[in-house]
Amino acid sequence: MSQSESDKILNKLLKEESNRFGWKCSRGFVFKKEKDAFFTILITGQPKIKRLSWSMRFKHYDFDYVFWDVVKLPENKKQPLSFRACGAWVAPSMEVQSGNTTLDKWEEEFISTGICSVFELLDPISLDVASSITSYQSNLGVLENYYSQLMKKYPNAVRTIWVEKLLTCLLESKPNEAKEIASARIAAGDSGGFNYEGSSFYQLANEYVDTSQNT
Repeated sequence: MSQSESDKILNKLLKEESNRFGWKCSRGFVFKKEKDAFFTILITGQPKIKRLSWSMRFKHYDFDYVFWDVVKLPENKKQPLSFRACGAWVAPSMEVQSGNTTLDKWEEEFISTGICSVFELLDPISLDVASSITSYQSNLGVLENYYSQLMKKYPNAVRTIWVEKLLTCLLESKPNEAKEIASARIAAGDSGGFNYEGSSFYQLANEYVDTSQNT
């Protein structure tokens, strides 16, 4: 089976299984909003070695709203829910769990069973994570926990959670704390992973705070 044939079958099965478990699927991304959390699952297949690889990520549902205001793209708020999963300009999400499984055969029946087992593993975890998020601060605590796990697994990873910390400050109406984070990251040469018309995310955040305080 070629990779393109495999991708078609995988996408079809993802749609079927995501519906069965109460998730949605668009462009290969599986996603759902659960309470105040937004989750995405990405499952990819490698037919030559008969392996499914998967990962689940989360972010606070409100992050995208304020993120789009900061980067001057408020029109993105009108996009469908799937945009939060596969859009190019969205708030970052944090990995909750990832892994892979090798199938006995690379055939539709076995692929379907493998995908089902991934959902059976990850769906309960998503419910537990969502239930633990009762405020912006509790969300930050969950985020920091998974970030700590990520750093233990990949100590040289360049991933940070400063963007999420700044977004949390804005959501909690703490503009001065947001500016402190932004100024420190600018001094450190950190762009926040985003640039818009020559300005980094943190420069835009400073501008957003200044504009908000003057209106």
